[in-house]
Amino acid sequence: MVRGTIARSIGILCSALLASGALAQERPGGQVPGTQRPGPLPGGRAQRPPRDAREAPTGTSVIRGRVVAADTGAPIRRVQVRAMSGELRTSRLASTDAQGRFELRDLPAGRWDLSTSKAGFVTLRFGQRRPFESGRPIEVGEGETMAKADFALPRGGVVTGRVTDEFGDPVANARVMVMRYQSFQGTRRLVPTGFGDETDDTGAYRLYGLAPGDYYVSATLRAQGFADDSSDTTGYAPTYYPGTGNMAEAGRVTVPLGQEVQNISFALLPTKAVRVTGTVADSKGEPVTNGFVMLQESAESAPGGMMMMMRNGGRVRPDGTFTISNVSPGSYTLMLNTGMGPGTDNEGAVVPITVGNADLTGINLVTSKGATVTGQIVAANGVTGKLPTMGLQVFAQPPRFESMMGFSPGRVESDGSFRVTGLRGRRLFRLNNLPSSWTLHAVLLNGTDVTDTAIEFKGDDETSGLQIVVTDRVSEINGRVTDQRGEPTRDYTVIVFPEDSSKWEYPSRYVRSGRADQEGLFKIRALPADDRYLAVAVDYLEEGEGGDPEFLAEMKDRAVKFALGDGEVKPLNLKLITR
Repeated sequence: MVRGTIARSIGILCSALLASGALAQERPGGQVPGTQRPGPLPGGRAQRPPRDAREAPTGTSVIRGRVVAADTGAPIRRVQVRAMSGELRTSRLASTDAQGRFELRDLPAGRWDLSTSKAGFVTLRFGQRRPFESGRPIEVGEGETMAKADFALPRGGVVTGRVTDEFGDPVANARVMVMRYQSFQGTRRLVPTGFGDETDDTGAYRLYGLAPGDYYVSATLRAQGFADDSSDTTGYAPTYYPGTGNMAEAGRVTVPLGQEVQNISFALLPTKAVRVTGTVADSKGEPVTNGFVMLQESAESAPGGMMMMMRNGGRVRPDGTFTISNVSPGSYTLMLNTGMGPGTDNEGAVVPITVGNADLTGINLVTSKGATVTGQIVAANGVTGKLPTMGLQVFAQPPRFESMMGFSPGRVESDGSFRVTGLRGRRLFRLNNLPSSWTLHAVLLNGTDVTDTAIEFKGDDETSGLQIVVTDRVSEINGRVTDQRGEPTRDYTVIVFPEDSSKWEYPSRYVRSGRADQEGLFKIRALPADDRYLAVAVDYLEEGEGGDPEFLAEMKDRAVKFALGDGEVKPLNLKLITR
């Protein structure tokens, strides 16, 4: 969390630099008085259409604004402005013109999240006033225009340095990443930030566009391509500045607002690189003649709770053998998939392995098709609307971060039936592309409620009788927040969560957060019914932190209690908590 004196001053500075928005009404196709419609943008287009324009919803709403540099106030051209609407399942993209202006037209009414990005500047979301927090949504009605969705972009921070080997010679093509601790899937872990870089022939790297904060820098040198015939036994372990393989000893790099931090240089740690070899056969005992075998580091090898990363890989040869070269010691998951995509008769294998200081040979991978689930989408009791099925997908979500290699969502047919294949491990079942006027009500397996209980799949078992129940009775919590003086405020985040801490575990349907729109109103939809909910409004919440059980426990005694019925709309006014 950003709580120190430096971070607070940075937050105040960012707050002063960012512009606020205003909502104006205009007739469709008209223009707000006092504004200027921007001319053609670079390339002759003011807005790029989505990939499938035929299916993208359209309307008569408009969002327009201007992007300037926070330090000089000068307009910035060719800034990418992206508008996304989760409830409408669509997005738009525009670029700023020479005056820094942009316009997003023909938007359907609803809530939109805006973000801006340009090399050399901090990527910002509309209404973001502190580093790493979420932006504020913009709500527009049919025919309305948000006339001042303005941004003042701070210059991004920069980290530079060199990566060398143990002899002080430069290392080229090392992948350098900057990481920071943040809440991810309910736990705090190291997460890569920004785009990363590869060292040049002098070993130099440059990481740019960083928001002010504390970071850790790591470097990894991987084999180029799939060199399965390499006999090189020298390698380098993932190394953290100032030159350690132990995350607990890594040096923290503090990046001030818009400043360049230089000479973050370090040497890679040499290690003995080994080879992993074996054979692959399919479920019929026949050799697998194509595909890739990949190594993903396991949780034990991901120091400091860092997100697990894909490491080396190797091709499967025509005779069914494989070799993965230049593997550092550690714990991995060995993964193979023979095909991808809906309708593909693919098989896969997932095997944990431990690599020591000697070559690991004789691994025999046997692929399987994975488990299969069939079922039906049904409407809950009392639903009178037409059950939506077009475009729906059944998604088998893992309860924790893990590879989804070999899995693709199951398509829902017009009669509501579905079939999901290639299942391995524990899975929760959810729906993709469900219209915002509908929500998940329950998931039943032969009459047993498994909505929030992961089902474990092994082998090639086939399971039938899965019912995914949806309803058009969608709950909503809305209201406003006042500060310590009793004045309305727009600078807050509301978190709603159940009193029962057993329901906090990721991915919980019962934990949601939301920021105020440009009018200061918050809205949180599609929570399941519960008679013991809690709600708090805080002045600052880092993105992802709202799902952290430690944060929820900290807020529990300061929260407002309320009950929420099935499909109920609950007004709720809260007092701001200053952290």
